[in-house]
Formats: sequence, C-alpha cells, structure tokens
Amino acid sequence: MLNSFYRKLLFIYISITVVSILAISGTIGYSMKQKTYERSEKLLLEKVEQVGELAKDLFDNSTQLKDFRKQISAMEKTSNVRVAVIKHPRANLDKIQAVGEAPARKEWVDKVLSGNQVTVQSNFAQNSTVKMLIVGRPVMQENRVIGGIFLYTPIVNIQGTINGINRAIFLSALTVALLAIAVLYFVSRHFMKPIQLMSKTAEALALGDFSGRVPVRGKDEIASLSGSLNRMAGKLQKVEEGRKRFLSEISHELRTPLTTIRASLQGITDGVVEPEDAKEFIQVSLQETLRLSHLVDDLMELSSFEEKQVKLNLQNVDVPELIGLVVTQLKMKAKAKQIELSSEAEGPYLVYADADRLRQVFINLLDNAINHIPEGSSAGIRVKVVKNERWIEVWDNGLGIAPEKLPHLFDRFYKTDESRNRSGAGLGLTISKHIVEAHGGSIRVESQPQMGTVFKIFLQSPMLRRMTNL
Repeated sequence: MLNSFYRKLLFIYISITVVSILAISGTIGYSMKQKTYERSEKLLLEKVEQVGELAKDLFDNSTQLKDFRKQISAMEKTSNVRVAVIKHPRANLDKIQAVGEAPARKEWVDKVLSGNQVTVQSNFAQNSTVKMLIVGRPVMQENRVIGGIFLYTPIVNIQGTINGINRAIFLSALTVALLAIAVLYFVSRHFMKPIQLMSKTAEALALGDFSGRVPVRGKDEIASLSGSLNRMAGKLQKVEEGRKRFLSEISHELRTPLTTIRASLQGITDGVVEPEDAKEFIQVSLQETLRLSHLVDDLMELSSFEEKQVKLNLQNVDVPELIGLVVTQLKMKAKAKQIELSSEAEGPYLVYADADRLRQVFINLLDNAINHIPEGSSAGIRVKVVKNERWIEVWDNGLGIAPEKLPHLFDRFYKTDESRNRSGAGLGLTISKHIVEAHGGSIRVESQPQMGTVFKIFLQSPMLRRMTNL
C-alpha cells in the first residue's frame, strides 16, 4: 500500500491532519460541555434566587400557599425545571406545607438546612431513575434558616444541547478534514511531481540517456536538487560525447598505422614484396609500431592527468636556465630547417614546479613551432614581466593559426593541418595544458595570420604559492 514516497508522504500528511482535527474537536467539545453545564447551573442559581424571594414571602405569610404554588407551576412550565420547597423542622411554620417532592438523600436536606448550598448530579426522588442537575439553597430569615429550596432539571435536556453542539463540531471537523485531505492531495502531488520527474530522469541517466532535463521552478531545495541533477546530466552528456569522440578519434589514429603494418607484413608474407624491398617495408612497419607506442604512452599519460593520479616532483626551478637548455636541445633540428632559436629573460624567475614536466611542456611547444613554421623563420622562449607578473612565452614568427582553429588547439587529437603533420597524434598540446594546470598555472595562445603565434604560460612563484596555501 505504502510502496511509494508519494503515498507515504500523503499518508503522513493525512494522519497528522486527522489527529490534529480530532484533538481540536475533542478539546472544543469538552470545553463546550463544561460551558453548557456551567451555564445550566448558573440558570438554576438565578431561578433559585427568584424562588428564594417567593419563599420568603410564603414563610412570612405575605403570599398565600396557593398563589405560591401557581407561581412555581408557571416557572416550572416555562423553564423546564422542577421546584421543591422544604421547611425547617424547628421553624414555627405549622400552617405552611412543603412544596414538590422531597429530595432522595437526607444529607442534601441536612446540608441545606444547616445553611450551605448543594450542587450535585443525581436522582432527585427515591422512585426516579432520571439523572438531574440539582441545586439547593437555604431560605434565611433574620439570620436563621427557616427552610430550603431545591431546583432540579433533567440532565438529558442538558445532554441534548451538548449532543447538538457535538454534532455541529463533528460535521465541521469532517468538512474541514475532507477539505484538508483534498488540499493535501493536490499539494503533495504538486511537490511530488518534480521528484517523480527527477526519478525518471535519474533512471534514464542510468540507462545511458543523458538528454532528459527536469524543469526548475522556484528557489527552494527541490529546485536546487533539480538544478543539480540537470548539471550532472549535462556533465554526463559531455563525458559520454567525449568518450564517443575519443573512441572515434583513437580509432582513426590507430587505423592508419595498423593498416600500413598489416599491408607491409602481408606483402612480405605473400611474397609480393621483392627481397631487396622487404627491408624497407620492415623499416616502415617498425616506424609505425614506434608511432603506436608513442601514442599509447601519450594516452596513458593523458589519462593519468585527467584522473589526478600524476605525482609531481616539486622543487625550486630556475626558469631562464631551463628554457636555455630546451633551446640548446632543439637547435640542431631548427638548424636543419634554417630556423633561428633564441631564449631570453627579463630578470630572474624561480617557480616551484617539476622541472622534467616543465621541460616536457617547453619542448612540445617549441618543437611544434619548428615543425609548422617555414624555413628561415625564428622561434624561441622568453620570460616577460607584465604588471609585476612573469609570463613564459613560446613564440614564433611563422604563418600563424586561423582564428577559428584557436579554440580547439588543446583538444585531444586536434591538428591544425592534417596534410602537413602526419607524425604526431595531436596530444602534445593537450598534455602540455594538463601539466601546466597541475602546477596551478594557466596557458593560453594568441595568434594572427602571417604574424606568428605565442603560447603564454603563467606559473606562481614559490613565495606566492606559499602565501596562497596559507
């Protein structure tokens, strides 16, 4: 029955509402019952005052007994009360007779004749089974008790009034409960609808459908949860798209060398390749195998950075000295293309970094420049001071990069010119970006056609890094 959160929530709401209404109705009913009894008792006391004045006139012979009886009879008919008048045994009232029935209990009479008031709920007469609300009061004359008055009315009359009140309360409570349940039903459905939508969206995400989104309404916790789920779905969608793109890209990267290796080996195995050409085909296969090995190494390294599993050997690194070593290492390759390399620094620059990783970044960027700029061009690495900040720039004065290609430079397997760059897999810039970001730095590229390209790297100095960590 309660196999869903919606039903549980609705059941809890209805239970609380019903219990609250019952408690309020019970409290009101009990209070009205007490008020009804108090009001009935007050009315009897008022009647007692009236009868007391009439009884005094009777006892001092100002009123005839028959007239007294008429007045009492009229009061009983109009007020639905009964009256009993008793005289004190010691009072000299031989000519006056008692009026009405005698009380069932002698202790009531004794109490009244001793000057006290009586208020009880009981049977008034010995042979009666009807429960009465009874009020008794002494009649005083010259500071002595000369008699007593008892007024009583059936409890059933009072109970009838109370039952009428209870029925009204019950009907009101029932109406309020039904209205509350209806309101709770629609309100709970209103609150549960986004949760149900989130549940369906989460199930779709689990099945691989990342296109679903939950409407975000308002600024409450449910809206916040909906927004979080939508953001998660968006990120999962991007991850899935990246995974598919990665599989497509890696398949493309692997297809060419594997096809080359297979064709070469197949030709040698089938005897199609002449013995004197076999060595050349084997050399081609070896080069493609090395290319595959480099690709796998790059992918493993890239995966380690993306999963935050790379441990950096951090130490104080002299940047001008490091860029000088990188330029020296690549000078022979640049000289073969008649490209002039240089390194310069506008003052000392120490960073807290992994020297080998930084060297890898500088080599990747400068080697890319050498591979893409025409013969007779210039390239290099420099340290520039800009507004009290030091930037490392890897520059060239080559042909530049088209503006539409700049946003994709750091994407995996992206190549600005497939026809001119068949050796690389397009992972060098991606890995370089991860290395810089792992050091808490940033990298960006600026380029204009026919004006050259500049990769700008910002790294925190050791003093600034320590202040940031504090």
